Amino acid sequence: MDRIFRLFWLLIVLSALPLAQLASSQQVSGSGRTSTVSNEKYAADRILVKFRHSTSAEARSAVHAIAGTHTLRQYTAIRDLELVGLSAAQTVRDVLSAYRQRPEIEYAEPDYIVHLLKSPNDPLFPQMWNLLNTGQNGGTAGDDVGATLAWNLSTGDHNVVVASIDTGIDYTHPDLIPNLFHNTAVCNGIDDGTNGCYGISTIYYTSDVFDDNGHGTHVSGILGAAGNNNLGVVGINWNVQLMSCKFLDSTGSGQTSDAISCLDYVLQMKNSGYNIVATNNSWGGSQYSQALTDAIQAQQQAGILFVAASGNAFSDNDVAPTYPANTLLPNVISVAATTRTDALAVFSNLGQHSVHLGAPGEEILSTWPGNNYQVLSGTSMATPHVTGAAALLSAQQPTLDWRGTKNLILAGGDSRSSLAQTITGKRLNLNGSMTCSGKTETGRLQPVNDVIAATPSAAVTLEELNVNCAQPAGNVQVTVSPSGQTITLVDDGTGADQAAGDGVYTSQWTPPSAGSYTLTFPGGDVVDAEVLMFERG
Repeated sequence: MDRIFRLFWLLIVLSALPLAQLASSQQVSGSGRTSTVSNEKYAADRILVKFRHSTSAEARSAVHAIAGTHTLRQYTAIRDLELVGLSAAQTVRDVLSAYRQRPEIEYAEPDYIVHLLKSPNDPLFPQMWNLLNTGQNGGTAGDDVGATLAWNLSTGDHNVVVASIDTGIDYTHPDLIPNLFHNTAVCNGIDDGTNGCYGISTIYYTSDVFDDNGHGTHVSGILGAAGNNNLGVVGINWNVQLMSCKFLDSTGSGQTSDAISCLDYVLQMKNSGYNIVATNNSWGGSQYSQALTDAIQAQQQAGILFVAASGNAFSDNDVAPTYPANTLLPNVISVAATTRTDALAVFSNLGQHSVHLGAPGEEILSTWPGNNYQVLSGTSMATPHVTGAAALLSAQQPTLDWRGTKNLILAGGDSRSSLAQTITGKRLNLNGSMTCSGKTETGRLQPVNDVIAATPSAAVTLEELNVNCAQPAGNVQVTVSPSGQTITLVDDGTGADQAAGDGVYTSQWTPPSAGSYTLTFPGGDVVDAEVLMFERG
């Protein structure tokens, strides 16, 4: 009966999903220039459009002319993607409909607005329990990221760069000045107004990344406030370069197109020779963007990790995804927030097959604009602990690529029962990652849900994390009953597998006929599949 009930519930959800997706892409307010999508907002004067690669420049211009629109921006990392401007008389719904009917278009979507993932401020505490927990203020001794032991191995390297994609950075803060990124071509030359010394702002495409909100400065301090300088706080890295890309405004809101421009800039700087190992993304929303996914994939191809906050709605990302944290790409790490007693923070999202691990995110002391310091809580604060770990590992082991760095972060953590509903069940431990030996980590990534509906001859992706510290740990077997079929998941970068040697093993299962099936992953992890034969009307 329980199985029947779960299937019935799943079918209800699946039957409602297309309608919800349709509404999210078409529902527009009747007046003004602000549109609302399922409690999210998108820009009412622009959309994102990707042409098919074979479309000529003349044909693209003709499509824009027919639609009555104009190109605002093109992207380097994502070929054929354009930000398209609408006239005051046009609506997003009508223009999207026009573009989606054109054979030259691969996809067209709204320019969604995303928001900071931050909980309300708590009172300032003088101690950084997240780095060294001695039991202060009701905490549990040892429930920290093992920073003091890790710093015996490395305190960072100024040749390593991490990018904070956020509200900017207070580049006058004395605790951040020593670790600011310097684009030498600009710092030693002429500021051209679109490319700044410390990074770039994509809101108005200016060079000034000064933080008028505070969030980005707080995140940057967790990543890399200068250490051993007799001043203020210390970051995960005592030495690092903090690149800033400001796409969120003073209210903490921004548009997806500007986030993509940040990733575009990061990629340009990477290709210019800067050793950018990771981006920190303490923001998100509920809407999926194919354009943003393409931009994150371009980061993967350039060898850059994308670390993202899981969200602050205390919900299950397996059921209600948060983006970009739920993006199904192997360079993405999704982070939940923990407390000073290693409990899951009351606001933190989780997800047994979509959130990778936890890190301290409640009552975190860090830098604040105006030579100040502040305590904030949120998965926004947990995320830079993990991004900082990537930078610290890169400083300790310069030959590590994004695959090894990610796997060490996941395998080296401390197992905690409070994080059982994450992929690894672990809380970040810097020292554990930097001294990892013989630690294996496995976890199902796809299917995300324990009960799935499928149809005959439609392939179902099967995906499992399987690593031993930095290295892949070998092929994975999934058995299917009642057929007795054995499916081998591989990590060779072919077929459904997205990247070779990253420790994520993938294959596909095609149901032969209608019926009830059980897919058994390693460790007895079971997925029930109900394969239904739908008749065409």
